[in-house]
Amino acid sequence: MRWALVSLVAACLWAASVRAQSSTCNRAPLGTNAPKTPGSNNFTIKISGNPAKYVPGDVYTVSLLGWRQEYSVKKFTGFLLLVEPSRVPRDVYGPQSVGMFQLYGDALTLYSEDCPNAITQSSSAPKSEIQVLWTAPPAGSGCVIFRATVVEARDVWYMDDGGLTKELCEEEQDNPDMQPTIIDPCCACDEAKYEVTFEGLWSRHTHPKDFPNNEWLTHFSDIIGASHSKDYMVWEYGKEASDGLQQVAEWGSTRRLESELKRQSNHIRTIIKARGLWYPNVNGKTFAVFRVDNRHHLMSLVSMLGPTPDWIVGVSALELCLTNCSWVTHKTLNLYPYDAGTDSGVTYDSASVATLPKGKIRRITSTFPNDPASPFYDPTGKPMKPLAKLTITRQRVYEKSCSDTDILRIDEPEFEVSDEDADRPECAVSEWSQFSPCSVSCGKGLRSRTRNYLMPQKAQMMMCKRQLEENEMCAADLLYCADSPDGAFGPAPDFDPRICTVSEWSPWTPCSATCGKGHRMRSRRYLDRMGRKKCDTELVGKEMCVVAEAPTCDYDNAEVISEDCAVTPWTEFTPCSTTCGKGVTARTRSYLVPSADHSHCNVDLRDERECMAHRSVCFDPSEAEEVCMLEKEVGPCRGYFPRWYYDTTHQRCMQFTFGGCRGNRNNFEEYEQCTKLCEVNKAPGGHGNPPPNNPRPPPSRSRLRPQPDDRGQRVDCKVTDWSSWSSCSATCGDAIKEKHRRIVEQNRNGGRRCPRRLVKKRDCKVPRCPN
Repeated sequence: MRWALVSLVAACLWAASVRAQSSTCNRAPLGTNAPKTPGSNNFTIKISGNPAKYVPGDVYTVSLLGWRQEYSVKKFTGFLLLVEPSRVPRDVYGPQSVGMFQLYGDALTLYSEDCPNAITQSSSAPKSEIQVLWTAPPAGSGCVIFRATVVEARDVWYMDDGGLTKELCEEEQDNPDMQPTIIDPCCACDEAKYEVTFEGLWSRHTHPKDFPNNEWLTHFSDIIGASHSKDYMVWEYGKEASDGLQQVAEWGSTRRLESELKRQSNHIRTIIKARGLWYPNVNGKTFAVFRVDNRHHLMSLVSMLGPTPDWIVGVSALELCLTNCSWVTHKTLNLYPYDAGTDSGVTYDSASVATLPKGKIRRITSTFPNDPASPFYDPTGKPMKPLAKLTITRQRVYEKSCSDTDILRIDEPEFEVSDEDADRPECAVSEWSQFSPCSVSCGKGLRSRTRNYLMPQKAQMMMCKRQLEENEMCAADLLYCADSPDGAFGPAPDFDPRICTVSEWSPWTPCSATCGKGHRMRSRRYLDRMGRKKCDTELVGKEMCVVAEAPTCDYDNAEVISEDCAVTPWTEFTPCSTTCGKGVTARTRSYLVPSADHSHCNVDLRDERECMAHRSVCFDPSEAEEVCMLEKEVGPCRGYFPRWYYDTTHQRCMQFTFGGCRGNRNNFEEYEQCTKLCEVNKAPGGHGNPPPNNPRPPPSRSRLRPQPDDRGQRVDCKVTDWSSWSSCSATCGDAIKEKHRRIVEQNRNGGRRCPRRLVKKRDCKVPRCPN
């Protein structure tokens, strides 16, 4: 009985909510009693790009337009464009997010005062098309429906039929831990060029269990792979490793696997090669480019995780072709470790014990191998964090017809290597040197070889990016070290224990809490700056503290910071950044151990807040006439910033969309600022609207010039110095670089005006792009 009553009340609330929502929004046009005309008369809603689904947070242009013929176009006088949920939200007390409309500022559109999430006309003038921006709702919002009412003539109007209703559902995001299934055959006729980015995530903080003490050996080896057909696999889960893959997995050497790839050239489009990530840059990024076509539409690559017995990270046969005969635009994959099955070691520094016969390539997890000695073992089976991340971005599509592709099958092109600079004369390099001796006298170490640019100055000028150093693991003549825990690894080369000497402890910091329990810290540092790279001495001390006689704690707002991300207390807030209008005030803090790796820390080091200066408007009344008479200026940039300006024709403040740069001073962030300066002072003129038959003459040039008043001294505009030049916007083709300055203080009381030019641009000298 009780549950029946609850259900009845909920149903009544839902019905009341639906009735309330529908009653507050009558979408029939005003001024007519005529019923709606069936159909749409070819009026339609159009969304930029004609997407089948929306991407959460993306911005789309939504248009309402009439039917276009060769010599005429269907026009309409009124409209109402609305977006609403496809289904009634489960939570009747909170509306479902449907995104947000934003006006272009073209005087054709207004926000509806009668309907939420709706746009209507600003006048009854005939129009052939209107456009607004729509920001898609956040993930998990579900499907939305755009509905339109169109008024063609006084008693002729249409609503919701045909193209006047359009539904969009949310695009499901890819799981970064899952690969798509292989498509066979790939029906894409075009070819595509991709950039692959390999980013290391593995560190002592992300995977702390038994992290290698010999940190100078940690690395991801040089990366090798290929774009290939389904008839050849570079490496495959559940299969045995080839001899080339074994060399990569155990030593980080790519030469034998590259030879294997070249022998399979009829199955390969691009051999992918990228330099490795070596200590101390293990958490950096490395890049390569490759091409695919409808025969070679899979991509594989691999890198050794070192130092380990035979562990690798990578991807095998990643499908880039789509079922709609196009190519993936962007994909991100998390990478986890795999055991290549050629060495039986279970720890980072296990001595080499060959697996005979070879085992299968298997994914290493928190439960495999089921051995507490494994650095990834977790008795709870908790999922592992990824060791690296792969990002694949489509750079270009080469249009081909399918008949062209069939012809290419007859005369298959030679495979290519992903070293784009290899064919540029100015990037020519010498032969590789011999490998250096192994860096240790016992156990495992590193060896390297180098090569040089034949024209170093020209290569630097032309921004060549050839790999000039190659590293790999090596074994010394003496395979085991007597003083190593299990004999596998030698000491760091030229290691001097004196570099691990540390300073005295600093005083304890104040308690981190203002009430209840908190913690306090102290720190020390290495006297030799190389110590942070080669030593593991504790540098931060922490203990609990209790604030006596403190008020009750507000635990909802407490900030929890882990020990390895410890920070100093906040500084005081800075003064407001402006002397008029809105500005920013900020406070900062820093890490207690600046030299440590804080890439995993999710801690804010800067806290900015909006502030209002003593003067809310940055203009004196003496400047009102000049500022408010300026024409609206959107500016050349293509941003979308809602602003207000004073319109001298209508003699009131009106909204427009500012592009984000240049423009003029008749540009206000808030309606109140505009009205306070312009409408209150009745600009131009200062005494209300002039009689229609006696229009006010334009002010003289002397009146338009800012005049100093008696209330303050003349203040010139102040700007910052020019910043340094930015990096080039591209590495090939057309590229520019920029430098900026910004206004620190506006002029007042007739002072020197601010410069209009706040950005300088310059062409970059970069090589032409291939193809």
